[in-house]
Amino acid sequence: MRHDIIMPALGMAQDTGTLLAWHKSEGEAVTQGETLFEVETDKSTMEVEAPASGFLVGVSARDGDEIPVGQVIAIISDTADAPAPGETADKEPVEAAQKPDSLPTGKAIIMPVLGMSQDSGVLVGWNKEPGDAVKQDDILFEVETDKSVVEVPAGVDGYLAARLAAAGDDVPTGETIAIMSEHSVSDPVDRAYSSSAVPAASAERPPVEASAKASATTVAEPAVPKQPEVSKRRAPAPEGKILASPKLKRLAHQAGYDLAHLAATGHPQPFHASDFEALRQAHEVAGKRSEFAAPGAAITRLSARVSPVELDAFLDWATENIEAASEASVIAAFAGASLADQATVRIDRRGSSETYSARQRLSETVATEGEPDVIIHDLRGTFICSAELPPESAPVITIVGSGNELMLTLTCTDALLAGKDAAVVLDNFAGRMADPLRHLF
Repeated sequence: MRHDIIMPALGMAQDTGTLLAWHKSEGEAVTQGETLFEVETDKSTMEVEAPASGFLVGVSARDGDEIPVGQVIAIISDTADAPAPGETADKEPVEAAQKPDSLPTGKAIIMPVLGMSQDSGVLVGWNKEPGDAVKQDDILFEVETDKSVVEVPAGVDGYLAARLAAAGDDVPTGETIAIMSEHSVSDPVDRAYSSSAVPAASAERPPVEASAKASATTVAEPAVPKQPEVSKRRAPAPEGKILASPKLKRLAHQAGYDLAHLAATGHPQPFHASDFEALRQAHEVAGKRSEFAAPGAAITRLSARVSPVELDAFLDWATENIEAASEASVIAAFAGASLADQATVRIDRRGSSETYSARQRLSETVATEGEPDVIIHDLRGTFICSAELPPESAPVITIVGSGNELMLTLTCTDALLAGKDAAVVLDNFAGRMADPLRHLF
């Protein structure tokens, strides 16, 4: 079994990439996930990982070479022997394709190479219907790899004459998944990838120059997302789809973890494999929550609204003038002083946790370990506008920013904090958040 190593695409309208340096020598054994080489474009520099374990052979590019996107530059093989001339990579059998003349003529749109060790992408969905008129900047489809979910623009004006893959298809990079025609077609093609593998001659492709700077196809490059697009993906509806890479989904399934637990923490989506540790922590927290908030237990829920203006100014002052003070430690001090003279407070924010021994004096609030007396879920700075998280091993207070106010919500069981005591705690905490100077006196 062999795996082709190709020049990946890193950004908008990229035709070529410069190979900066190889990290492995020809004939050397490599392990899946190890860095093979570094590549640079006018937008970014990236380390490219080995997609499989084996031996690096057939190296056809040197440091400093400018290489067309999608061109094979090396092979990972089961043996250290160089491949025979003309040898091609092993491919899984594909159902017989329709005859080339059954497809409309036009520009081929391929499954883009989004980088790292990607050799295929999952087509999440189409944004255009067969026959639609399309502008080059229109989002044509969405593709998911083990690293991200990306909206891909058409890259060319025309009409969507053929869709050669369906939502959910896992398509190898470089395979034609659509054809864009200059003119409207009366009978556009729409089918799944299993029956759409087509020869290169099926669609018009610009000639490859000897300089190797012309791309073999019209490559749909990943869009540089504008802020509104990012926010749309980082704040799905509570009942909406959780965006996660296939790799993380696989790891979560193997470990028996529920991605909904990570989503509940406000961790930004889409989730990647690098978020597995945050998922593990969220799973453990959810397990403890079930112990302390059993079905049928009476839960107290209280809310308060405060202005963030004074808080923001106070946090800026405290972090600049009090040694070792941070936003998290200051809020922990507010929460601890609202509960008792000294308390252990855990601050959860964006998938990370910090625990403090909180005292009245901000300079004496320091990091510690142990079970918290109160848990703060600080969701400021996220796109979440409402949250009410159930109690865990301690009372839980969520902080959510909505417009020009902060919403503070406390949840607890009677076993953790009696209703009237919960009201006092939240009122004290809200008072300090609204007027931080009262905490100093």
